[in-house]
Amino acid sequence: MPQFSLTTTWFIPASVEAVWSCLIDTQTWPSWWKYVDAVEEMSAGDSSGINNIRQYDWHTCLPYSLMLSLCVTQIQAPHLVVVKVKGDLQGEGSCRLFSIPAADHTRVEFHWEVQTCKPWMNWFTSITRPVFAWNHARVMKVGEEGLIRYVNSKVVNNME
Repeated sequence: MPQFSLTTTWFIPASVEAVWSCLIDTQTWPSWWKYVDAVEEMSAGDSSGINNIRQYDWHTCLPYSLMLSLCVTQIQAPHLVVVKVKGDLQGEGSCRLFSIPAADHTRVEFHWEVQTCKPWMNWFTSITRPVFAWNHARVMKVGEEGLIRYVNSKVVNNME
């Protein structure tokens, strides 16, 4: 199976705590991330969130969808979550949050080490690898834009 190493950095104009609360509440993702169709909790895990399993149904910029099951293997609130990935992709992913105090922003770094599991994706990877990478970057950019709007709307609602 072809291996993909994908890294994305977001800059969100909000505190680490505000960004963390939005990212960790994944069941709200479909409301602000247009490529996330559904999130379903399969197992709650322990009180810290370890072994929490959620299934994510995604569509993409291209005419295909992905079903992913993410199991939390490490969590250090509000700075790090590491997950094991199963489904149409398999591997590991992480999300790290860093405060940028001078700008009152948060830098969010996503890193994925995954393999494709859909046979058709594996057949044509030598040709489609750049297309898959572009698609991933576009889906993630839309996520960043959606999170900025969502965080801003939460801040405005809390001020009222």
